[in-house]
Parts: sequence; C-alpha cells; structure tokens
Amino acid sequence: MKRFIYMILAAAALLPGLWSCSDKDEKEDLKTVELRYRVADSYSLDAVSPKAFSIIVASTDPWTITSAHPDWCIITQEEGAGSDPELVRYGKGEKTSVKVQYYDNTELDDRTDIIEIRSDFWLGKRVTITQKGIAYLNVPEEDLNLDIEKDGGELYVHVNSNQNWSAAVTSGSWLSIEEGATGSLDGTVTLLAEENTGEKRYATVEVYDRHSELMATINITQDGVQLDPEALEIRAGYDQLAADLGIVSNGTWEAVKDNEADDWYTIENPKNTGDATLHITLNENTGEQMRSAGIIIKTVAASEDDFVVQRVVTLKQAYKITPQRIVFNNDEMGKWKSDKTNNPVYQAGVGMLFPGYARLNNSSMPFGTYTFHWTNISADARVRLWFCYSDSEEIKYDIKAASAETSVSVNKGSGAAPTLTNTKVDISQPVDMTYKFDPSGSQYCHVTFLLNGVEFSSFDSSDAVMPAVLWGKSVNMYLGCETGSAVLEWYEYTPPMNWDE
Repeated sequence: MKRFIYMILAAAALLPGLWSCSDKDEKEDLKTVELRYRVADSYSLDAVSPKAFSIIVASTDPWTITSAHPDWCIITQEEGAGSDPELVRYGKGEKTSVKVQYYDNTELDDRTDIIEIRSDFWLGKRVTITQKGIAYLNVPEEDLNLDIEKDGGELYVHVNSNQNWSAAVTSGSWLSIEEGATGSLDGTVTLLAEENTGEKRYATVEVYDRHSELMATINITQDGVQLDPEALEIRAGYDQLAADLGIVSNGTWEAVKDNEADDWYTIENPKNTGDATLHITLNENTGEQMRSAGIIIKTVAASEDDFVVQRVVTLKQAYKITPQRIVFNNDEMGKWKSDKTNNPVYQAGVGMLFPGYARLNNSSMPFGTYTFHWTNISADARVRLWFCYSDSEEIKYDIKAASAETSVSVNKGSGAAPTLTNTKVDISQPVDMTYKFDPSGSQYCHVTFLLNGVEFSSFDSSDAVMPAVLWGKSVNMYLGCETGSAVLEWYEYTPPMNWDE
C-alpha cells in the first residue's frame, strides 16, 4: 500500500525579518514547497550483501537525497527537478524511484548512516540505517548443557568467534575456570569441578563478547544425591479423599509424618526407590478451618557416611465453605447492566423472568464457584451464561430446551479449542448451572462445568485452551435468554479457599 507523507514548508512565515516593505506597502507572496515521499523511518541491513531499498519522491521544487556516509552508500539519483505544483498536490506529479545500496561492512562493529530528503533546502525527512558488523560469537549447542560425574574433573566449553571474549562462573562455587577466562578468536574454556559428596548440584558459566555483552549461558549439572518432589505443597478439597505427589530420585527414600498425631491422612507407600508417586489418603474435613500437616521426605542412607537429602512437603486440606445465596430481585438487578433489546422483569414470589433477547452484564464478578437456579424454562428457550475475558476470549454455557441438552462452546484468540462434552437436561424440573474456577499452576485456571451438581466437562487454561483466563482476574459475566423464556430465582457464589490463611 502506498503511503506518502505530506509537508508544506512556509519560509516567509517563519522569517519575517528577511522581508522589506515598499512605500506602496506591497507584500510578496509566501514561498511554499510541497514535498512528497515514500520511505520507512529506519532500515536494518545485513553486514554482507545488504538488501537495497528504494525512496520514491516528488516535489514542486528541486530536491536532493544525501547520505552522511557517501563512501559506503550508493544513491542512484541524488537530485531531481520539481514538478507542476497542481499535479504534485493531487498525487499526480512526476515520481522518481531512487535506489539506495550499501557496501558490505567489513568491520566488527555495527555502523549507522543518516539519509536526508530535502527540497529547496527544506528538510523533509531523515532516515536511519543500521548495518550490522561482521562480529560473531557463539557456543555450540552441545556445549550449552553439560553433565559431570560425582568425582568431578575437567569440562570444556568451545567458543567460536572472530573477536575478543571472556568467560566467568556466575553460580556454583564448586566450579572454577582452569584456563580460558579470556580469549581471542576461536578458543576453549576449561572448567574444573570439585568432587561432589552431597546433593546433586548445578552451576552456570557465561561467555561475553568484546563489549562485555552476554552471548551464551552454559548450564552444568554434577551428579549427586537427588530427591525432588514435583511440589512442596499439596492442596486438597474438603471432601477429597486421595492425593498424589510425584518424586524424582536416584536412590531409596521414605516419607514420614512430621507429627504422628495427624490422623486425618495416611501415607500409603512410605518407602520407595527411584522415581515414584507418593500416594496419600485423606478423611473428609468436616470442620470449619483448613488443616495443615508436614510430610518429611528423605533419602535412606546405605551407610553412616552417605549424605542424606531431606525435603518437607506441606499438606493442606480445605474446609467446606458455605455458599452465599443471592435472590435475583430488583435490588440485585440494579447491580447488573442490560445490554439487549428486552429487559428481564421481576415477579414477586416467582423470580426474574427473562424473555427472549434479554441479557444482563456484570464485569466485576470475583473468581470462585457460581450456581444459577433456573425454573419455568419454555420449550423453545435457549438459556445462556457467558464468561468473557476479551473480544475473542469467551466461554458460553447453554441450556438448549429444544434438544433437551446443555452445551459448552469456547471462542478464543489462539491455541487449540477444547473438546467439551454436552449432557442431557430435563427442563421440566429446576436446573442448576454451575461454573467453577480453581487455581491451576502459578497463574492459570481449571474451569469445571456442572449440571445439577454433577460435573460433565472441564478444561485447564494452562493447556492453551484460553490463555487469557488467568487466576485472580475478575469475571466479565453475562446471563440471559437468546430465545424463549426462563425464570432465574437465585444464584449462589462460593469464594475460593484462601490457602495462606
């Protein structure tokens, strides 16, 4: 697409002191220049065989295109004549295509040039050109992650370069540079690892160019005793009766209760060898407080001299939170915004009647669990709940009375859409539609759909189903009827568990 930048330069308006008046008080016409051009603001070029680019220019007055470095820049036409002002003004003036080409940059460093487009000595545009230098520095991929045995010894990192460089151990006091802390051109960094009599450990080495810019990071792992739980905290629901924890290990290990008096859970397989899954059974938490316990996981020493690794995992079990029931009356509807043609109508003793094409919106609903209680659903009704996070990230949970089923559909901006299972529904009875949000991982959500208290589908946003669904955001919620009619008596909200309490 052609895009011209248009400028009018009025010299006399800016420099009134250069003009004089006659006795007849005659005024000379203002001098104007109309300059049009098509060119980017900047260009980034390769060091060798840089790609040429063009500048298209048209002007009412003579024009010039100049380089600050003509010794390594070739401009095919550095000046040109003006065209008819009327033609230029309407984009029909003579257009000249000027090719700009750069010589190869044989220096290590990048270089910068400025090209100026002028007409009648007025500057129209400056274009910045950055051409890369020929400097390079890299470490082969096979040297970026190195392993060494417990006994220690030498490791080698190969540096491919045409410049000066340096290397440093940035973590891991057990690792040192024996040779090659500095170098020039291709070279080798020789590392020396001490013997490891304890836990598996890690170190990093960084390689810098001649300007001390980081160019490569090398990760080194030394073998040792390993015991790595997949998490240091297990969270279980109040009625969750089992929980698992994956353990990565290269030896024999055991799990014991930090407090034997904690009789509300049992470790089913306390002793294991190598990678294994720790199985835990729990009793339902009928209390009104979250309960917590420590599980000590440690390696089993074969002899007195063996190093022992120990980890403490915290087991937390939630308590049952009483839902907050909100009757959907006129007071509650005042907290929502109508955004469809029809409006719902409250009927005392019955509930909020939603006719077809009636919808309400509330953009500040907190995360947690929501249950909407619908009754009097007509045979042609399509009841819908929306949960939106952007223009292209939304979840729709429907009751389709005509086919006597629910459906869940997802609109999303990127990633693979989930396959969500529909389920049958009896509209002759009240219907509870439940949407449950739970935290998943460090920032995502696990979303569960329930019909009359029974789960029928779910997805995890960490699987790129809906990447905009992050834990802690407010839910932008819509509810209403697309067709037919239905009555919403109430909805319940259950806040999420505060696991830090």
